[in-house]
Formats: sequence, C-alpha cells, structure tokens
Amino acid sequence: MKNISGSSPRTNTDSHLNDDRRRFIKAAASTVASVPLIGHAAAASDAANRPYDTIVIGGGFAGVTAARETSQRGLKTLLLEARPRLGGRTLTLDLGGHDLDVGGTWVGWSQPHVWAEVMRYGLPIDESAAAAADRAVWMSNGQRKEGPYTEYAKLFQTATDAFYAPARQAFPRPFDPLFVSGSEKLDAISAAQAVAQLELHPTERDLALSLAAINGHARAQDSSYLDQMRWIALGDFDVWNMFDNLARYRIRGGTKRLLNRIHKDSRAETRLNTPIRSVRQSQGQVVVTSTTGDTYQARRLIVAVPLNCLADIEFEPALNARKLRVSGERHTGSGTKLYAQIKGKKPLFVGHGTEAMPLCFLWTEYDDADSQILVGFGTSYDLLDVNSEEAVVNAVRDYLPDAEVTDFYTYNWNIDPYAKGTWCMYRPNVLTQDFEALQQSESLIHFAGADIANGWRGFIDGAIESGLTSARAVADAIQTDA
Repeated sequence: MKNISGSSPRTNTDSHLNDDRRRFIKAAASTVASVPLIGHAAAASDAANRPYDTIVIGGGFAGVTAARETSQRGLKTLLLEARPRLGGRTLTLDLGGHDLDVGGTWVGWSQPHVWAEVMRYGLPIDESAAAAADRAVWMSNGQRKEGPYTEYAKLFQTATDAFYAPARQAFPRPFDPLFVSGSEKLDAISAAQAVAQLELHPTERDLALSLAAINGHARAQDSSYLDQMRWIALGDFDVWNMFDNLARYRIRGGTKRLLNRIHKDSRAETRLNTPIRSVRQSQGQVVVTSTTGDTYQARRLIVAVPLNCLADIEFEPALNARKLRVSGERHTGSGTKLYAQIKGKKPLFVGHGTEAMPLCFLWTEYDDADSQILVGFGTSYDLLDVNSEEAVVNAVRDYLPDAEVTDFYTYNWNIDPYAKGTWCMYRPNVLTQDFEALQQSESLIHFAGADIANGWRGFIDGAIESGLTSARAVADAIQTDA
C-alpha cells in the first residue's frame, strides 16, 4: 500500500511493513519534489536584480490567481513559491488508477469563483460515486447501524436543522460575513457547546458533533459555532446543496488541471524552491529576502501563504499583532484525509460515524470494475495512526466489517512546513474580533489566501476570490501611486 505520509503496499502485517513505510515517505517526498515547473521561470540572478511592480509570495490557488491577474493588467509580476511545485494545499497524484487529490478536491456551482474558472477553461466535471449511494452506515448508542440511505438522511436532516438554526439570521449575506452585528455570542462558544444545548436524540447529537468535527477538521470543541454557520449559509441554507459543494463535484484529472490553466494564462515570472525569510518595507518599496539570501524588490507585495505560516516570515515593520497571534494559535484544520482501495464490488455508501472514531466520515468516491476507492476523514492523527496498516484497516472496517483493503493513501499537511494544517475554520472569537485585521493591507503589503476569504474560506473558491480581490487592490494602488 502507498500512503504519502507513511505507508506501503501490503495486505498483511508482516515485520517489514514499518521499514517499507519509512522508505515510502522518502520516495513520496522525492516524487512530489520532482513535479515539473509549469509556466514561466526566471533565473535567480536576473530576478534578484530587476525591480517588479508586484511580487506574490505563495503559489497556491490564491497566489497563482493573483499573479495571473496582476500580470494581465500589465504589471511586471514575480511569483515566489517555497515548494518545488505550485498548488499549495492542493496536490494531485496518480494513485490507485485515478488522479487523486490528497488536498483540496471538490467544487460546486454555489462556489462562484471556482465554478466560473471551470467554465472559463471548459474543464469536465466528475461526481463522487457516493452521490448515487443507496446505503448508509451510522452509529446508534455506540453500535454500528446499516440501512437505506433514506433512513440515515432523515436523522441527518433533523440534526442539521437544529445545528444550523441560527445561520440565516447570522449570515443573511453569506459573502459579507460581518454584515450584521450581534453574533458575538455565537462566536464565543464552540460547536460542541452549541450541540450540547440542542434538544436532540443521542444518535442525532452524535451526528451533529461529527458534522461539526469534519467541518472544522478537528474536535467540535475547537471551532467557533458562528464560523460553522457560514457553510450552510454559503450552501443556500440547504444542507444537501451544501454537501454537493463540499463533496460531490470534482474536476476530471484533478485540481492540477485548473491550476495549470490559470498559471498558463499568467504572464508572471515564477520561481519555485524559494522560501521567504523576511519582508522589509523601506522608501516606498518592498524588499523580499529568501532563506538563501536572494533579494527581490517591488512596488507592492501580495502575501498569499497559509495563515498558519504567516508568522514564520519576519516583517519589518512588524505585522499587526492580531495577524501574528491568530497565525501562531493556528486555525482548527488539522485532521486526517485518507483514500482506501478495497477489493470487489460493494454497494455505494455513505458512512457517518462519531467524532471520536478514527474516521468520522467515510464514503465511496470511485466505483471501479473490480474495486472501489473510499475517502474518509478523521479529526486527529492521535485517533488514527496512518503509518499503521492495521489501524487503517480497522478504521475502514468500523464501517465495512468485511472490507479487504488493498491500498491506501494519505498526506499529512500538518507536518508540511508550508501548510501546517488543512483547510481553515476559525476558533471561537476570531471571526468577530480578528477577521478584519487578518484581511487588512499594511502599507505596501496586501494579503490573500483561502484562509481570509469572505465567502468559501478554506476552499479553492475562497482562494481564487481572495487572489482576485488582492490583485485588483494592488493594481488600483499602483495606478493611484502613478
């Protein structure tokens, strides 16, 4: 078996398995590192000696979008990425006979920015096999229960109706998250505290807690109840439409196809393998210094690194203290995402467990001729040792007791130094107290990224939204300066 963060191909648990996994960690790292540069490269010596209108730090969807937009507006743009590849917290790899996205994956037509890009480039869309599921597995009184999907759906609807009840009042304009005031109380409590106050049957309560856990990709006690409300508001206040946007539609060939098209349209110069050590504002320009000592100068800067990594860069003058504090505390996204290939034909299913299980969700993502690939999510690496084949097999068998796991794949974004986590959901009080400061430009420096988007924050759509917004702000500022 292959597991990007540390497993290897076996169906039994012999004494060589752990050594094989350790070898695979290195092999996987080399594979990721060898992804070729897409687009336009500039030699370090040339780039370091040429002033730019705009520098963009971070080559995820936000940074690549921002670089496309500023360069197409005629601004001399340099895109700097720390990794040997573009894509940020998206990564498409050829695994299990499919182009699997071990990071960001799904899109939907209620996500206006990414859907517009998909249509712009004419990219084909596939659907998760679970969209046609007729079976479901859930937990009732600590026991596995399997039944028709419709039976599960009624329980799920009851739980989500109660959990999301305040959403319409809190977010009447979902893409303007601070449009109304008075939501501080919802922001001050965790999702777990909110669920504890709901009048639900224990089974429905477990479903609500597990839903909050997968949304925050952490235990429900870690995330803001108010921030959880955003997702249903952005999903048109309909839980099934929300899940269509979260987990149904994916780009055929993986998210790399969209990323490559956006970058291909860019006129920016691109430098990979360029981690940034410091940023200094002086005499009307920004000086960016890499960890190897190369310097780059520009009139304006867009910082499009993940929120959790912002504090790793030294800024002079120092950034707003709220930015640094929230970056240091990290957002909640820190759980597991796992693909597991199983042998034979099985009914298409959706599994919804408890937040304390190794995988709190598991469903059929690909239905092949003689096998299936399942995708699952858990709240913590403390609950699932992805380096243990036995642990992974047992986690799958919590839902499908007779499953024969033949392969599995994962990637630990928490130990990736240029991610330090998965998708972003805020901790209590961040949205109402710190969000505006996180978005605020600071003199010549502008900020972008999925983690500070107005709408689908934590998603590819939010990254593109933020990239577009920051690029427009930079272009307007440079025009004003002129």
